[in-house]
Amino acid sequence: MKITIAQHQPKAMTLYRLHYESSRKMLLCLFALLGFVLPALAQNNIAVRGRVTNEKNQPVSNASVVVKGTANGTTTNETGDFQISSPSNATLVFSSVGYSTQEVAVKNQTAINLTLTSSSTDLEQVVVVGYGTQRRKDVTGSIASIRGEALREVPTANIIQALQGRVAGVDIARTGSTPGSGGQIRIRGNRSLSGSNDAFIVLDGIPFGGSVNDINTDDVASVEVLKDASSTAIYGSRGSNGVIIITTKRGRVGKPQISLNSYYGVTKIIGQYDLFTGPEFKRFKEIAQYGAGSGTFSLLEQAGIANGTSTNWQDYLYKDGSVTNHEISLSGGSEGVQYGLSGGYFKETGVMPLQSFERFSLRSTIDARISRRIKIGLNSLNTVGYTNGESINPLYSTLRISPLVSAFNTDGSIRKFPLEGTVDATATMHPSTLNGEQSIDKRRRFRTFNSLYAEFQILTGLKFRYNLGLDLRQENRGIYNGWGTIANPDRTSPAQANASIRNGEAYTVTSESILTYDKTIAGKHRIGVTGLFSTQQDRSNNTRLDGNSFPADQVQYYNFFLAQTIQTPNDGNDFGKSGLVSVMGRVNYSFDDRFLLTATFRRDGSSVFPVNKYLNYPAFAVGWNISNEKFMAGQNIFSNVKLRAGYGVTGNQGGIGDGARGGLASNRYNFGTVNSQGYFISSLPNVNLRWEDTKTTNIGLDFSLLNNRISGSVDVYKQNTDNLLVRKELPRSNGVNNFLTNAAATEGKGIEISLNTVNVRIKNGFTWSSDINFSLNREKIVRLEEPGKLQDVGNGWFVGQPVSVIYDYTKAGIWQVNEAAQAATFNRTPGQIKLADIGGGAGGKPDGRITDADRSIIGNFQPDWIGGFTNRFTYKNLDLSVVTFARWGGTLVATYLQGNNAATGYFAFGNGRSNQMDVDYWTPTNPTNAFPKPDGSTEAIQFGSVLGYYDATFVKVRSINLGYSFSPGLLTKSGLNSLRVYFTAQNPFIIYSPFVKAGLGFD
Repeated sequence: MKITIAQHQPKAMTLYRLHYESSRKMLLCLFALLGFVLPALAQNNIAVRGRVTNEKNQPVSNASVVVKGTANGTTTNETGDFQISSPSNATLVFSSVGYSTQEVAVKNQTAINLTLTSSSTDLEQVVVVGYGTQRRKDVTGSIASIRGEALREVPTANIIQALQGRVAGVDIARTGSTPGSGGQIRIRGNRSLSGSNDAFIVLDGIPFGGSVNDINTDDVASVEVLKDASSTAIYGSRGSNGVIIITTKRGRVGKPQISLNSYYGVTKIIGQYDLFTGPEFKRFKEIAQYGAGSGTFSLLEQAGIANGTSTNWQDYLYKDGSVTNHEISLSGGSEGVQYGLSGGYFKETGVMPLQSFERFSLRSTIDARISRRIKIGLNSLNTVGYTNGESINPLYSTLRISPLVSAFNTDGSIRKFPLEGTVDATATMHPSTLNGEQSIDKRRRFRTFNSLYAEFQILTGLKFRYNLGLDLRQENRGIYNGWGTIANPDRTSPAQANASIRNGEAYTVTSESILTYDKTIAGKHRIGVTGLFSTQQDRSNNTRLDGNSFPADQVQYYNFFLAQTIQTPNDGNDFGKSGLVSVMGRVNYSFDDRFLLTATFRRDGSSVFPVNKYLNYPAFAVGWNISNEKFMAGQNIFSNVKLRAGYGVTGNQGGIGDGARGGLASNRYNFGTVNSQGYFISSLPNVNLRWEDTKTTNIGLDFSLLNNRISGSVDVYKQNTDNLLVRKELPRSNGVNNFLTNAAATEGKGIEISLNTVNVRIKNGFTWSSDINFSLNREKIVRLEEPGKLQDVGNGWFVGQPVSVIYDYTKAGIWQVNEAAQAATFNRTPGQIKLADIGGGAGGKPDGRITDADRSIIGNFQPDWIGGFTNRFTYKNLDLSVVTFARWGGTLVATYLQGNNAATGYFAFGNGRSNQMDVDYWTPTNPTNAFPKPDGSTEAIQFGSVLGYYDATFVKVRSINLGYSFSPGLLTKSGLNSLRVYFTAQNPFIIYSPFVKAGLGFD
C-alpha cells in the first residue's frame, strides 16, 4: 500500500493558524460592529419597475440593475421584469454577461423599459475576470467569454465537451468513447513534462476539482477562459495552464417562475469498420498459410465455407443509444430576497451494450439583503452520477471473430463462443450474450459543492466580501468479471470469477476574505483595488481491494469474504493532505477611458514543501483604447480599437505528489519459509523542490468596426516554463531508482484570432451572424534534466520537439518482387514492410541495416491549427445554428491497424487468425505499398507499428440546431411566458478527413 502524507511542519502550521485565527477574529469583530453601526440615511426613494429585453425583443433574465454608486441592486426575472427602490434623481446601471452595459437616469420615472445590445459585437461586454467583473473595453488580459445559451447549442454531458471549437486557443479532445467521458483541455498547448497540463476550474468563485460531469450545463450562465499570465496570475500557483471560470444562474426578483427544459434524442454509429467479408477472409487466410500452419480453418469455419456463410458480427454488437435531459427550475423573490431551485436529470446510453452515464442534480441558491449595506448568499450544488461499463469494451473481441462462422447454432440458438476449436477459443464471445449480471463496471459518484458569501458595503465604493466553500466528493466503483466473459475467458469453473472494489473520498475547504475599492476621480481617473487573503485545505484518501475465485455470479463485488484470495495492490491505496495560504493584490487604473493599467501580485504558501514554502507571482498589463483618442473622432469605420500588452508569472501545482517528502510502498518478502509483508522507500525526498513556473508575454488587439457589424481580437503570445519536474535516474545500488527534481524547460508561442460578424440584418427580421475562431500553437522542449542532454527516448522527450511525439521507424513501402536481392541484404523478402535506412553508419548515414539508429521522430500530436465556425440564422420566430469544428494537421495513431500484438492493435494484422480491416494488402499479383502480405507463421507482423500513422486532419459539424419560439400573444391563455421547441443533430457528419476518405476508419 502506497502512503503519501503531506503536512505542515510545526512552524508552518503555527503561521497558518495565526493567519487563519487573525482573519477569523477580524471578521467576528467586524460583524459585531455592524450590529451597532448600520447607516440608514433617509432618502426620497421611489419604486421603479420595468422590463429588460434584447434586440430580438426576448426577455433578458438575470440582468443586473444597480443604483449607481451604491450597493442597492436587483436582477431581472425569467420574463425580464424588475422592481427596485431608487432615489428619484439617481442613475440605474443595467448589465448582463454577454450584453453592453447601459445607464439610465431615473428622473422621477416609475417605469423604465430597456433594450440591451448583444455584446458579441461590442467591446462594452461585462466579463468575469476572477474576484470581480470588468467591462470588456477595460480588460487588459487575454480573456474569452461564451454565454450559457451558446454552450447549450451543443447538448452534451458536460460543458467541456460543449466548449470544443468555440474558443480560440482552447484545444479539447474527448478522452473516451463511453457515455459521460470527459475531455482533455489544453489552453495554449502543453507546458509540463511530468505534471498536469489541465486548466484550473473555478465555479462561482470557488476552486473546483474533480469531474466536470458534476456540473449541469443547464445551470451555467457564462464561461470565461483566462489565457495569459496577466489575467491568470491572480490564481498564482494554479494558473499556468489557464483558468476556466464558470458562473451559474442565480435567483431573480419577481413572482415565482417555473422553467422546464427537456429533450430526448437517439444516437447511432457513424458507420461500421470495413472488415473482410466471408469470401475475402477465406482468401486472406489461405494466403497467410503460405508461411506456416497457424492459419488453418477451424471446423466451424469449414462448415461456414460449405454453407457460404459471411457473418457481419458488428450487426450483433451495435445498438441505438439515447440521450435525454430534463431540468425544472423555480426562481423568484423580492428586492430583499431572491431564490432559485433547480433539479436535473441526464442520461446517455452508448451504442455498445452495458455502457451508460446517468446524473441526478439538485441546486439551490439564495441571495438576501438583510440591510442596506449587508448581503448574504448561498449556493449549493449536489449531484449523483452513475457511470456503467467504463472498462467493458467488447469491440476488440467482436471485430476479430471470423466472418466464416455462423452467429447461430444449427438448432437456432446463439453460438456463444464462435472461436471454438481455435487457439483463441476463450478470447471472445457472441456480443449479444453480454449481460449485466456477469460483466459489471459501475462507478457511483456523489458530490456536494457549497459556497456561502457575505458582503458588507463599508463606504461608497469600498466593499468587503467573505467566501466560504466546501467541496465534498465520494466515489465508489465496483468491477466484476464472471467466468466465461470477455474480460475473464476461463470457462473451466464458475470459481474463476474476479472482482475489484475501489472507494475514494476527498474534500476541499476554501476561505476567502476579499476587499475591493472602486473610485472615479475628476471623471477621468477610475481606480479599482482588490485585496485577497485565502486559505485552502485539501484531504483525500483512496482504498482498493481485488479478489479472485468467487463462487457465484450473484455475489458480484459485494462480499469479498467469499473470495478465495484477496489482494490490496499499491495502486489505488493512498492518502493525501495539504494546505494552501495565499495573499493577492490587484490594481486596475483607467485614465480618461484611454489608458489602462493592471498590476497583480500573489504569494502562495503550501504545506507540500518542507523548505520552499512560499512563491511569488507578479503580473502587469497595459491597454490603450485607441478609438477614444481625438484623432479617431469623426471617422465611422472603427467603433472600438484597443491595443494591450501584458507579462506575468504563474505556477503549476500538479505533479509534485510525494516528491518533496519521499514515498513509501509495500511488498511481500521471503524470510526462509515465511512470506511477510514489508515496506520500502519508493521515492527519495527532495526538500528543495518547487512548483513549475511559466512566464508569459501577450500582445493583443481588440477591434470593432462598421457599427459593430464586425468585431474580434488577435493575440500573439510567448510562454517559457521553467523548473519542470522530471525524474533523475540513480544507480540501482542506491535502492531507489530515481528522485523528482526541477530541471527541464519548455517554450510555447502562438497566435489566436476571434471574429464575430453580423453578415446580414434586414428589416423583415432575418439575420445571419457568425463566430469564427482560429489558433495555432508551437511548443517545444528547450532543456532536459542535464546540460547538453538532447533526448530521453524512454519518456519520448526530445529537445527542440513538442512534448508528445512519435518516435519510430519510417515506412518506405513494401518490398516488391523486383527488389528481392536488395531486400535480402536487410534479411527481408518481397511482401514484407520496407523501412527507411536513415542512420547507423558513420556520420549518421545509412549502413545497410535496420537498427535502433534508424528510428526518428516521424510525427507529433500537435495540430497545425484548430478552429471553429458557428453560423446563426434567425427569421422572426425561427432560429437555426450550425457549429463546425476543425483540427488541421498532427498525427493520428490508428492502433487497430498497427497489429503488433493484442495490446496495441485490435487485429494482430496479417497472421490470419482473426478478421481484419479490408485493407489493400500485398500479393504477387497486387504489388501495393500499403500493407504487407499476410503471414501465418508469426504472432504479429514485424515493425507493424508503422502501419498505424496517418494525417489527423478533420473538419466536422458538431451540431445543427433548429428552433421555433412561440409568440407571447399565442401563450396568453396557456399561462406560459415563453415556449421554444427545437431539433438538434449532434455530430451528424464529417466534412473532411483524409483518414476516413482512405477507407481506413468507418464505412
